[in-house]
Amino acid sequence: MDVEVVVIGAGIVGLACARESARQGYSMLLIERHESFGQETSSRNSEVIHSGIYYDPGSWKARLCPAGNRTMYEDCRRLGVWHRRCGKLIVAVTAEEEPEIQKLYNRGITNGVENLSILDADQAAKMEPNIRCCSAIYLPSTGIVDSHELMKAYLHEASSLGADVAFGVEFVGVEDKKDGYRLALRERGGGAQKITARFVVNSAGLGAEKVARSFGIDVDEAGYRMFPNRGHYYRVSPSKSRLVSRLVYPVPHPQEVGLGIHITLDKAGQCKLGPDAEYLNATPEDQWYNFDDSDARRQKFFNAAHCYFPSLELQDLTPDQTGVRPKIQAPGAPARDLVIKEESDRGLPGVINLIGIESPGLTSAAEIAKEVVRQIANIN
Repeated sequence: MDVEVVVIGAGIVGLACARESARQGYSMLLIERHESFGQETSSRNSEVIHSGIYYDPGSWKARLCPAGNRTMYEDCRRLGVWHRRCGKLIVAVTAEEEPEIQKLYNRGITNGVENLSILDADQAAKMEPNIRCCSAIYLPSTGIVDSHELMKAYLHEASSLGADVAFGVEFVGVEDKKDGYRLALRERGGGAQKITARFVVNSAGLGAEKVARSFGIDVDEAGYRMFPNRGHYYRVSPSKSRLVSRLVYPVPHPQEVGLGIHITLDKAGQCKLGPDAEYLNATPEDQWYNFDDSDARRQKFFNAAHCYFPSLELQDLTPDQTGVRPKIQAPGAPARDLVIKEESDRGLPGVINLIGIESPGLTSAAEIAKEVVRQIANIN
């Protein structure tokens, strides 16, 4: 046995899994096909430290996100990672949306979200004078983080605990499943490697479906089929960015794939709007990150935000970035939970698949890693 644990993928969750595995004393190797960490979903998102209010009670998201929120702040303080506990408002713009505010509040209480409260229009206006709403939920535990700094800190900590890390190394397939897993790897320059591991953690993000199929899993039967989904972000002009000091989200609607186009803040205090949600199954992979700045898209973003941010003007928006979510929610289907699954019942003891790890994956990364290591320990 070359190592006890191989983690495939060095996004935020893979880095957290490497750190937690090394922390618990496992010999381990983290591989990443790119030349650095966090090159896909982990570096192209809102960088929000979520509270856990949105998710179905009992789901992985609901269980891991509130705990992850607390762990994230502890990690950031301990590791010296930039973060800001700025708080967030979820706003009801019309009276028809106000019952959803109460439903969300009740769900947040059930999920253990800390210190949330319902505000009337006057109370919300005192917090954010330039935001218009009938009522709102205030979530003081929501914040933002420099995700690159956080990933760099997790990488450094994992390495200092004894984890080996190999960038520019791609997982190719499984050659043998006896006495551990014999994995075929390929270096960026074309060189082949082989390594044997007792445990394999599939944290490959957008490539997780391919990795699962390499182990012989029927991804349709298992519910692991991936439906990549792109989100655009627009940057708001500096003059209008100064008018908002917290994150502002609309009430989510059941027919929407995401949480709706919302206002987030970055490290410099600049506002961004986004993301929208666009399935990419008919789009070539080399075009996934293209920014479609059509008049219709820009108008859609403006309309979505102007109803609660009336000072915003269309000319305040400029293209910022795109990100791609590793969704397992098919177009038109209900929302899906994260998949954190040890595969002994499929004849693959020690293989742990992390599938569909989208929001709140950043917030929950350290808690997902703890769950992965718990599942590993249960096999021993």
